[in-house]
Amino acid sequence: MGEFIFHAYVIALRSVGYLLALTCLAASAQTAWHPTHYALLLEPQFASETIAGNLQMDFLLQQQDVSSITLDSGDLHISSVTMGAKVLSFAKQGAALHITLPPGLPIHRIQRIAIRYTGKPGSGLRFDKDSVQVATAFSTSQWMPCLDDPAVRTAFDLTLQLPSGLESVANGAPELPQAQPDGKALHVWRMAQPMPSYLYGFAVGNFVEAEQTVGNTTLKYYGPSTLLDSSKLLQVFADSADMLAFFTRRSGVDYPLPVYSQVLLMGPAAQEMAGFSVMGARYGTRVLADPQAIWLGAHEMAHQWWGNGVTNRSWRHFWLNEGIATFMTAAYMEHRFGKEMYQRQMDAARVKYHAVRDAGQDKSLVFPNWDSPTAADRSLVYDKGAVVLHELRGLLGEEAFWNGLKAYTQMHWGQSVETADFVRAMQATSHQDLSVFFEQWVYAKQSVR
Repeated sequence: MGEFIFHAYVIALRSVGYLLALTCLAASAQTAWHPTHYALLLEPQFASETIAGNLQMDFLLQQQDVSSITLDSGDLHISSVTMGAKVLSFAKQGAALHITLPPGLPIHRIQRIAIRYTGKPGSGLRFDKDSVQVATAFSTSQWMPCLDDPAVRTAFDLTLQLPSGLESVANGAPELPQAQPDGKALHVWRMAQPMPSYLYGFAVGNFVEAEQTVGNTTLKYYGPSTLLDSSKLLQVFADSADMLAFFTRRSGVDYPLPVYSQVLLMGPAAQEMAGFSVMGARYGTRVLADPQAIWLGAHEMAHQWWGNGVTNRSWRHFWLNEGIATFMTAAYMEHRFGKEMYQRQMDAARVKYHAVRDAGQDKSLVFPNWDSPTAADRSLVYDKGAVVLHELRGLLGEEAFWNGLKAYTQMHWGQSVETADFVRAMQATSHQDLSVFFEQWVYAKQSVR
């Protein structure tokens, strides 16, 4: 598959999952309450391709007399909701789980509920039919009740109950697997740094491993043991250390975690998560055949800064995640392989954007909503978003542009942002009025030629 055809395939693959996550019912500005910690015990059941979960959620009420809370829960079957010894009433309406709270709960004091559930996720979780492998994909609420809101950051502990001998990769730091009397093992992962729930995830399988240390960061690589060995993994991810250094330099922010893992999976995969990313094993095959075919690996790593570190406050501003990451991928390819490679990347993005524009489907990159995005909408956030950064780079010049992107990233690190935040950072750093540029390119108030 050609490089740019593959790029389009990745957008389509990711967009299907994002659409499920972005059309959630509970995700909205949280003023009455917010979660503070999730702790999940999850057992993937490989024979039936089902899951059984026990979730503990800590939360704070921020208003008096809150009678209920609502979580996103996909197609999960909820067995019970309890608060200590109290059994709570709940109702499932579509993907929304409405939980009735006891009266008189105090505000600003941690509360805890427990939710038991089962499910056979048709999305959000993928069992591989030809191997003992399971991995998450895009929509967390398809495998765990949660608040699917990118503006809400929460710590997350995950315990996976797995058959003995399997490897797991997940968010945060692992503990040593704990053998159980039934022959299974508990894999515990703890992520103390709060992150949006769409970045939670895990991958489980029979993996071969390799790793290297770069400064304070350990880079870990995983792949199917039936396809790869450690030496081939090191070949596939030979540029990872250089990517890490490039994105750190351009962002002005060190990679924030001690470990970054990259996992190759059987079947299709293309997703960033907090502290790791997953890609299909075909990505590894392509890179082994062509060491320049590293677009996807660079794109997912770029998200550790633009998407994970600085996150769109709502999916209406999704281009701040995907447009910037797509541009930064091209910028890395320029750094690694030269100006011609960068130009090829940007020409491809421009061609795809112009196809949307010429079809009369161009629009503001700040969407009124993201409830039912079309293929053209998804192309806009990736391709037009990348072109916007390219055009801004040409307008401002190298020093002002890169200083502006660095200031934006540093200023809003660990926060959720809107397009106006990006505009303000670029204007303040360049000392230019960029209103006409953003009205034309981002808000689409003037036609783009």
